[in-house]
This record gives sequence, structure tokens and C-alpha cells, in this order.
Amino acid sequence: MFAHVGVNIEWRVDQPVAFSHRSIFIELTTKTPETFQPRALAYAKPFEEAHVVVLYDRVQRVVAPSRVQHVLAHVLVHEITHIIEGTDWHSATGVMKARWNGGDYAHMERKPLDFTDADLILIRSGLNAWIPRLASDTSATLMVRRDEIAKTF
Repeated sequence: MFAHVGVNIEWRVDQPVAFSHRSIFIELTTKTPETFQPRALAYAKPFEEAHVVVLYDRVQRVVAPSRVQHVLAHVLVHEITHIIEGTDWHSATGVMKARWNGGDYAHMERKPLDFTDADLILIRSGLNAWIPRLASDTSATLMVRRDEIAKTF
């Protein structure tokens, strides 16, 4: 989804758990309390740090097993976009929609949800502000804690 809008993502596993100016830390959880943000599949901290928490157990519960990989990809793109944009803004449609419905989940299995034109403007603006050196190099490095993935998969 990011590649279609000119943003390259480099995934790294087994890197030290430290943030750099070009890193986003992604954590997967599997024991989310029912009362914690009950409708959320994930959350980002765009105003504090470059940190995304995916509530993987909820992703698994919201759709059939055959759709989990598609929804997980969209959840990651959605939350990473919040970090890049530096905002909690949501669009009315597409990957940055606040709440996806059954039709959205079915669409994800066939074809990725799109970014809106407003999303693209915010992504470009966010990249230029969040990572100053990215004016010509639009890649971001994502660090994923291996221990969290191992517990999940």
C-alpha cells in the first residue's frame, strides 16, 4: 500500500529496542483486556513517540482466519500512517477510515483499501516534517520486537 504512493518501508527484526529518527517501533499484543479501547484493533502514539501497538488478538477475532493477514496489513499501514502524518486524523473512506465495516474487510481480501487525496497530502507533509532528510529519500525504517512476534505467530 505504501509502495503505491512512493513510500518505501524497510522491516527489521532483532534490532536493539531503541528509537532513531527513522524508526517506528511496532508491538503486537495477544492478551488485550476487554475493557481497553473495546473497538480498537491497534493504536499509535503520533504525539509522543513513534510507537504502534497492534491488538493482534482482536484482529484475529474481528474477521475469519482467511482474512486476518489482509486486515493485519491494513491495521499496520493505518497506524504507521498516523505516525508519519503526526496526527490522529481519519478519512471518511479507505485505509485511514476510523472504523472499517464488513464491506471494507471483504474488499481488503480482494484489493487493498486506498489512501484518499487528503491522506497523500498529509503523508508527504508528515514525512517532510517527521524525517527532515526525507525530502528526496522517502523511506522509513520500522523496528519490530522479535519476542512479541514470536509470542503471536
